[in-house]
Amino acid sequence: MKTKLLQFRSQIPEPEDDISCTDSALCRFADDEEGSTVVLTLFVFIFMLVMAGLGIDLMRFEMERTHLQATLDSAVLAGAGAPAGSDAADIKAIVEDYFAKAEMSDYLHAMDIDGEGADDISTSLNATSVYAEASLEIDTYLMKISGVDTMSTTGAAAAEVRTPKLEVSLILDVSGSMSGTKLTNLKTAASEFVTTILDSSDPGDSVISIVPFSFGVTPPATMYDALTVNETHNYSTCLRFDSSDFSSAAIDPSVAYNQRIFTSVYGTFDNLDDWYRSCYTDDRHEILPYSTSETDLHAAINALSADGQTSGHLGIKWGAALLDPAFQSVATALQGTGEVDATLENVPSVYGESETLKIIVMMGDGSNTTTYQFTDSSSYRGPNSDLYLLEYQEMEFQYAFKERKKGVKISYSESKCSDPKWECVYEATGDVVSAYYLRDGSDYFDIEEYEWIDDGDYADIKASAGFIGETRLDWEQAWGLMSPDYFGDITGDWGPWNDYVGSGTVGGSTKDSRMSASCTATKTAGVIVYTIGYSISAGGNAETQLKACASSANHYYPTNGSGISSAFNSIASNVQNLRLTQ
Repeated sequence: MKTKLLQFRSQIPEPEDDISCTDSALCRFADDEEGSTVVLTLFVFIFMLVMAGLGIDLMRFEMERTHLQATLDSAVLAGAGAPAGSDAADIKAIVEDYFAKAEMSDYLHAMDIDGEGADDISTSLNATSVYAEASLEIDTYLMKISGVDTMSTTGAAAAEVRTPKLEVSLILDVSGSMSGTKLTNLKTAASEFVTTILDSSDPGDSVISIVPFSFGVTPPATMYDALTVNETHNYSTCLRFDSSDFSSAAIDPSVAYNQRIFTSVYGTFDNLDDWYRSCYTDDRHEILPYSTSETDLHAAINALSADGQTSGHLGIKWGAALLDPAFQSVATALQGTGEVDATLENVPSVYGESETLKIIVMMGDGSNTTTYQFTDSSSYRGPNSDLYLLEYQEMEFQYAFKERKKGVKISYSESKCSDPKWECVYEATGDVVSAYYLRDGSDYFDIEEYEWIDDGDYADIKASAGFIGETRLDWEQAWGLMSPDYFGDITGDWGPWNDYVGSGTVGGSTKDSRMSASCTATKTAGVIVYTIGYSISAGGNAETQLKACASSANHYYPTNGSGISSAFNSIASNVQNLRLTQ
């Protein structure tokens, strides 16, 4: 192989002496390597130009696309948040106006508001939803080099603003310390709150209950009748709860509750209007349930009067119960009597329903104080009291007669009536009369005549011609006619007094514990609780209890004087904001 190669090379002719590239321009160009660098540089420049054009056009496109989407988002949010009463055409105009102000009207697709299928805009009493689409196309600058003349995009946005219905319990302290200017300021503030809430809602979307509390809370008779009650008298409608009842937010119509004894610490016979009453029977102290009427709510607030001591635990108990779904049957019963609007459905709603927001606003101006009551084991409860009711009718003597062999002998002398041989005829001349007698041993106190009679005189009354009957009242019936103070003053027996104002009292600390349990139960169920401390000491017990009851520290409002209006207005504003963020 090596020999052959040498032979092959030897056959190649040597170059002519006159052929040389030393001075040739073509040869110099051929030998010059810098030409390849120029070509490479030109290629890189063109590539970078294309990439820069791509970047610039993509950046322009992304800016326009982002602007389009932002306009879409803002427009549908504004449309969904249109004022109450806006129809689809109004909302469409709002969306179009947003695009017009952004100078992007040409990009917005036509919105369907009366098509056969699903419309882009839908409204209901408490919800508005809006859907919109838009598209744009831009001319490219440098991407044309790559053959891309235009770029396009389509965007879409949807928004829904759902304003939940409101169920509000407005729990107001009307104890004696609220009298005067404080009560006047409360009435103004509470009325403004009602107006603000109702004005910001579609008709029927906000239901407000007024719950006044002092010594107790008074449900109206129709509400009382819709509950299961161990009834012992017919004087009042207040209930007496056990400690365990406060661990639940509900007052369950299927559970039997005890009726509170109606009486007063002080008061004369059949005159128990003293402010120490165990239950206030006046209309102005009654709960106003589930009202949508601004007129009725204002009337109930303006009729409030201040009396008695403070029982915040009962205020929150009843306020929470009015929001608890267990009370639906009660609301239905009240619709049947016309006291609640028949158009309201499923009030109070079930907990956790997205369509409804439950709110408590509780105002108090002081600590819980003592309530008086008889103990469960009291000797002054149950049957066979010391109070007797006699009923008789005024009679007028007509004549006396007796049988004789020769016939009937008649006399017009009433003195004959004492002779057992004679029978006397009387005629009723008036209505049936009731008379009460309070027994002490063998003597009877004639309450109407305000004098004592012995058992003989009492027996004569029962034996008289007009006598109808005797009733020995139960103690619960007796206490509805007389106070423990009156009983002790007449009989000298102060046992009922000592039981009522001593052994059976419910003190402030016990009420605090019960109030705390009730607040916890209703907050756990999902109710939002606002509290207002009106002219109370900072850091005192009243503020401590109200703060603890509130849903958070920010849900408690300390205030005084006319500033109570600002507190209620702030709460109303917060409630409106809550509705928009649900």
